[in-house]
Amino acid sequence: MFYFLRQNLFEQQNMVQLVGHTSETGVLSWIAGHKFAAPLKPQSLMIDSKHGNNFPDFFDTTVPIMSNRLIASLVTLGVDNMDTYPVVLHNNVSGQDVFGYSAVNVIGCIDAEKLEGSEYRLRFGEPYFTGAIVIDELKVRDLTFFRTLYGPGFIVISKNIADALKTESWSGILLQKTEDYEGV
Repeated sequence: MFYFLRQNLFEQQNMVQLVGHTSETGVLSWIAGHKFAAPLKPQSLMIDSKHGNNFPDFFDTTVPIMSNRLIASLVTLGVDNMDTYPVVLHNNVSGQDVFGYSAVNVIGCIDAEKLEGSEYRLRFGEPYFTGAIVIDELKVRDLTFFRTLYGPGFIVISKNIADALKTESWSGILLQKTEDYEGV
């Protein structure tokens, strides 16, 4: 069984929002699963606090940003296929800088979706998932943290990692079984 590691956008949690990216982060493909040609120097990303002041442990945006605490937990759980790049979250209104976050590039994107049992339609000749997604364990082998080739772009984690993460208190994180995906 596999889970999507997502930012919980379904509940009002008074969270700050990440606004866009920089010219350097914007030219990189953060969901392709490939190493970048060169390391990314530290970046400053803007946040918007109009909807709240709480900081999630995961901003699942065009540039995935995780708290260093979440990254450390994933590393402790055996995740070793990600590159991290320190970022500063900057509030243009208050001038406040927040440290302790990094941009995360997941290394590993595999064709792991099993069409049989998944809900999808063909779009431009490729599967477009509209509901439940079944992950083929034979294709995944021993990977516990990866992205899928045709899925919605979320990070996929093993049940073992999801179960371990559930024992901690996280802010703004949704662990969703891939079979429970509803197209959003």
